Amino acid sequence: MTRGFGSDANPRDGDRVKIEVDLEGGVVMAARVTGSGCEVSTKASSALTRLARGRSRGEALSISVADVTGQIGPIDEDHERCVLTAIGALRAAIVDAHVRAIA
Repeated sequence: MTRGFGSDANPRDGDRVKIEVDLEGGVVMAARVTGSGCEVSTKASSALTRLARGRSRGEALSISVADVTGQIGPIDEDHERCVLTAIGALRAAIVDAHVRAIA
């Protein structure tokens, strides 16, 4: 199993998201989130950890804003960047784990 770490920030809203993933055989086995920020960012980060678990690396990398809002409910256009911050942290964690696995 390989662990990867990723983070992203949205200074405009004060969001800072850190996600840690465990990859095994190219599958996300676990995802954990820490961070602070607005309510949308917090909900999106939590939803992402559930959405990513059990998915292949490629499937997890392709999780979209629509996938997240399908879990947390609709958001206004201004809060899309909060969801994108969480997605950015997840993608960074997955890439980090993949790089560590092949190194």
